[in-house]
Amino acid sequence: MPYTHFRYIAYEVPTATRRTDVPGPTLAGLPPGKLCDPVPDIAVPKAPESTDWFIRLRRLAAVVNIARANVGDDDPGTLKVFVAPEFYLRPADPATSHTYSTNQYSQVWDALEKMFRTPRFKNWLIVPGSVLWYSDVLVANEKTYFNSVLYLRGGADGGEAGRIEKKLASSMDGVPTRSAVGNVSEPLVKRAYSEAAFLRERLFEIDAKAHFGLEICLDHRLKVLKQTLADRQADGADPWKRGGPALHVLTAGGMPLNPASVAARPGGYVLRNDGYADPPASELRKVTAYQLPSNAPGQAWDDKAVATLEADPGTAVEIPLRGDAVLVPPIAGPGTYDMPVQRLRLYPPLPLP
Repeated sequence: MPYTHFRYIAYEVPTATRRTDVPGPTLAGLPPGKLCDPVPDIAVPKAPESTDWFIRLRRLAAVVNIARANVGDDDPGTLKVFVAPEFYLRPADPATSHTYSTNQYSQVWDALEKMFRTPRFKNWLIVPGSVLWYSDVLVANEKTYFNSVLYLRGGADGGEAGRIEKKLASSMDGVPTRSAVGNVSEPLVKRAYSEAAFLRERLFEIDAKAHFGLEICLDHRLKVLKQTLADRQADGADPWKRGGPALHVLTAGGMPLNPASVAARPGGYVLRNDGYADPPASELRKVTAYQLPSNAPGQAWDDKAVATLEADPGTAVEIPLRGDAVLVPPIAGPGTYDMPVQRLRLYPPLPLP
């Protein structure tokens, strides 16, 4: 049976910070914190207990478990959409520009792919924020940096649903921007990164009604999802001609919502979660229409079309997270840092357009 409704669950957690007592730069790679107790049916593959990614994934498991406990009865007609912010998986290691090695990334990927394969999460889509990592084999004598999002289906038959890459790194990524994968000029890397099949994973289908678009931070300002949708409209062999995704998911670290970059269909929604933002850190906005500069109606894929958005409905139930292990700690040392409330925001179910 196709999904008829969705329910947005935002995990608000800081993924970057700044000093509040003196001027200074944005600080990346917050400490991993303490190790959460395991959740019996959300298994994180074993690693030394001080391993950065292991601590962060155990916290993710604990927070998703709290969300599941607060959702109540699992209506099979409602898809739960859990979103963490960009940079959730970024190590506190300045020596690697706060990125994991290829081997560590493979361990993270393998863990995420398996974690939510449990019947309790059959009707869940999980966007666990992004993973910052590097490869030292793609370009001779250089590191290539990636900012990847693996989106996941829950349930016994779940696992990886797809992966997207951030197109261009920003200063917030904390990596040498010329070595970010979107800027690498080596021909084989450039060709692989621009393969149409790979780019199309920004748009994906769960069933006949649940269609999604996924975007990472700066890509939103650059209208990357909107352009991907336009490219697919122009491809006669591509079946994606439904007026845009029902849900436009934006995982970010310092990126406000831009109505000119929205790509959800009229009647659809934008789901934003930002780990480095002035309030609101998360929001849910309904798209009512698109308008061109001429005031004529537009389409979601029109480059100059601007979305008309309803205000956030203000209906989310807010669940503060408590306990040292569940909370990401501030950076140690002198000074004070901006550390917003860490919480879950559970919106009520809404119909899919």
